[in-house]
Amino acid sequence: MLQRQPGIHRLFVGAYPALDSTDRMLACLNLFSLGAHVRTKPEHLHVTLQFIGDTAPRRAEEVLESVRRSAAGIAPFELQPTRVRTLPEIGPPRLVALETSSPGAVIELHRRLAHRLAKQTRNPDPTNDPSFRPHLTLCRFEHEARPDPIDTSIELPPFKVASVRVMKSLLRPGGATHELVEEVRLSG
Repeated sequence: MLQRQPGIHRLFVGAYPALDSTDRMLACLNLFSLGAHVRTKPEHLHVTLQFIGDTAPRRAEEVLESVRRSAAGIAPFELQPTRVRTLPEIGPPRLVALETSSPGAVIELHRRLAHRLAKQTRNPDPTNDPSFRPHLTLCRFEHEARPDPIDTSIELPPFKVASVRVMKSLLRPGGATHELVEEVRLSG
């Protein structure tokens, strides 16, 4: 396990669906034969809008202010689930993702967050990121799993995103846990 310096926080910005939407999303996993080597945490279902990474506590307020400014003027929006697929696309699947629509508001919010918060990126221009595909991770496979690839459309109701959350991810032997740092309301 990766050792972190004391006090360093692994942060990300996510959009979380309401619990009733979460239940419907997770129920779609029953359509597939995934086997026993699957881990899922309903409370972790979210769309990662920006991974921030290791952040020193002295930078916490700066990060929070950047998220607040990025969200300013963005109206609440809906994300429509569209596909269930395994990822990565190349190599053995490590997770099952539920892809969503990409309305202009989520693209703009991601662009703003990347502009203010991206430390490292494979994309030379993180504000114009064609690889950003909004999705929720429904489950992860344990190392022993040998799942078949999945790529199928799905019909689920859209879910509303009225806020974003700055979260702290704590790596533990049984998997990560997430703690809320701050919730930022959208209002456009």
